[in-house]
Amino acid sequence: MTESPPIPIRPRETVILARDFDRLVTWYQTALDFRVIKRFDELPYANLETTGGVAIGIGAAPPELAHADATLIAQIETDDVAALLQRVLAAGGAAQGPERDSGAGFSFGSFRDPEGNSWWVVDADCP
Repeated sequence: MTESPPIPIRPRETVILARDFDRLVTWYQTALDFRVIKRFDELPYANLETTGGVAIGIGAAPPELAHADATLIAQIETDDVAALLQRVLAAGGAAQGPERDSGAGFSFGSFRDPEGNSWWVVDADCP
């Protein structure tokens, strides 16, 4: 059996899904001194960071997760989202849909490991 070449992955911010987007962004600014680095009101999504380099993203929870107690999602970046999702499937994970085009110039996807932990995968063009 031939081994597949490694697919490089890089760290990205942990994502927090918010039921009240504006309130949660403000809370992290007030309580933990995060500052907004970028904000995308059309999504809505915000990248926040501390002076010590801790980075998070806050996004509006989709309707199916709006009643969850709390949702944190690990996020990684790779050059080939589709290939990474294929590898996840081959190893027994569950990809939640194929790679998708954001319409904003980047590709993304998501998967769950065999224990149900969620991950988001984006390419290097994701803001």
